[in-house]
Amino acid sequence: MKNSNIAGWKDVFSFTFIQTMKSKTFIISYVILILIVAVSMPVISLINSGGKEDANAPSPIQKVYVNNQTTLGDIDFSEVLKENAFRHISFEIMQEDYDTVSNRIEESEQTSVLLTIAQTDGMYSLDLVKASKGPVKDNSIALLGDAVATQFEKYKINTLGITQEQAAILYAPVDTKVSMLDVSGAPIVKEDTSISGSEYGFIYGLLFVVMMVNIMASTQIATSIVTEKSTRVIEYLLTSVKPLALIIGKVIAMLTAVLLQIVSLVAVAFISNKVSAAISGGNGKDVITTYLPANIFHSLNIVNIIFCILLILLGMIFYATLAGLAGATVSRLEELQEGLQLFMFANVGGAYIGIAAANILMASGNNAFVTFAFLFPLSSPFILPGAILVGKVSIPLVAASLALLLIFIVLLFKFVAKIFETLILHNGNKIKIKELIKLSKTV
Repeated sequence: MKNSNIAGWKDVFSFTFIQTMKSKTFIISYVILILIVAVSMPVISLINSGGKEDANAPSPIQKVYVNNQTTLGDIDFSEVLKENAFRHISFEIMQEDYDTVSNRIEESEQTSVLLTIAQTDGMYSLDLVKASKGPVKDNSIALLGDAVATQFEKYKINTLGITQEQAAILYAPVDTKVSMLDVSGAPIVKEDTSISGSEYGFIYGLLFVVMMVNIMASTQIATSIVTEKSTRVIEYLLTSVKPLALIIGKVIAMLTAVLLQIVSLVAVAFISNKVSAAISGGNGKDVITTYLPANIFHSLNIVNIIFCILLILLGMIFYATLAGLAGATVSRLEELQEGLQLFMFANVGGAYIGIAAANILMASGNNAFVTFAFLFPLSSPFILPGAILVGKVSIPLVAASLALLLIFIVLLFKFVAKIFETLILHNGNKIKIKELIKLSKTV
């Protein structure tokens, strides 16, 4: 058939790819993205480390006034002084009234703090007060408070005559577990298919990236088609290639350009991440290590990675072809946003289905709706790659999802093959969905 002939798609690919890479808009946006990604990790690292102190650095606190209002007697804080950060601090029993000491700390002793130990209804409380201004910051108080609380717990146990072994038993966590038994009395094991908060964050982040890449690549494809229609370049291209070859070449060219952007941005992000680790003090803690748990990819293997890449690529091809078809329905750039309404609805709708499935996975685990989201071609490219990488989906289900996505792509290409020649030469008002369906039946 004439419309199914794809000969010449390579020529369209070369032409579109070169024109895209030479485009000032593409270059400027790419440079801006590179700069944003390059500075993002160090900036995040600096923000996270802002106001924080090194736990081993000497504390700005010089003296601690101890206001002991309990019946425990004089409390020994010598263990606190064994830590490098606090070895210079002196603990002094408060001899004056509270107001006098607190006023002196506020006015002249801003490197001192006031520790009040109170006992109410069998409960103990430790309260540290510092000057409103001065070198002592909230983080300094927090670090000292942790050390003092630990020492106070040890002192309290020793005072009560409890041994370390008895204390370990006393503070041992108590876990409860409810088991279901079958008729023979054997326990029924129910697999936990829910995901953790960190896994949800990773799936959501990958979903958002895929959605943005889809929108960016697909919008560029639609814009290219409408621009060439309005400048009549499309008519020149159609003298040497078939309409279907035109859309295939443009889809692959734009996806290649966008994927090159994404790969280079990921590489810059990893370099930026290493720089952030150096800025954070050389302790090896970078932004990715901080926010992404090391065991999140416990079931990662080469098969999962291949399936993940295939799903993302096929999803991008599907949405890019849909956007190319939408771009062909309009004749002027001013109408492009209106023409892309159906594409945007499908893209955002698929992403929202994926987000809903991720929320259900975190709340209760796998169910019928999550399985539907994994299989549905509009949502599977968004939710399934992340679920594959964290090991929350079976290989047969992934294979079924890939098969359905391939079927939808073939059906979409057949639909495009029937009507694209008429659409690509159309100049006039935007063609609506009903007209597209009618056109596909008559061509």
